[in-house]
Amino acid sequence: MTNTTQTPISELTLAQVISLTQAGLIGLQDGVPVYTDKADRAAKAGATKSRRQAVLSEVTEFFASPQGQKAKFFSVKPTSGMFAACAIAINQHVDATREDILWSLKQLEKKGLAKQVGIKGKIVGEDRGLPKKEMVIVPVAEVNNFQRRWVHSIEAAPAEDAPAGDDSAE
Repeated sequence: MTNTTQTPISELTLAQVISLTQAGLIGLQDGVPVYTDKADRAAKAGATKSRRQAVLSEVTEFFASPQGQKAKFFSVKPTSGMFAACAIAINQHVDATREDILWSLKQLEKKGLAKQVGIKGKIVGEDRGLPKKEMVIVPVAEVNNFQRRWVHSIEAAPAEDAPAGDDSAE
């Protein structure tokens, strides 16, 4: 099975064919050299890595943008429920799959730029006979996946305006 993103074998140099054959990426099928399944998997893995790096760049850019800095909570995609309005859905600002956005957020978490928190509603009284709830942040281990949100690990520095007579800001 040949992946369409691979260079046709006839266009490769002899050195490239030898190298790819030694790596197990080219084999013979009915006496004709073809890309192996290993080559297809490697091509797909490369495409996934490239796509995810692009999504990571977009998520990082959004996280650092003024709109991303103003938000306190982030979700991967829009959610329903009582506290859904408190989180910005990243997929409304970054065009990517849920899995790629989640992978990117986990990369930001590894870098110390984001962390997961759990959000639950706590009953704090009554309002006209109905329970009145407020949002409580709890450890992630205490919530299900629908109650998880992401937050900045580092507070944004307030924007500083340059003094009126200071030319050093140019």
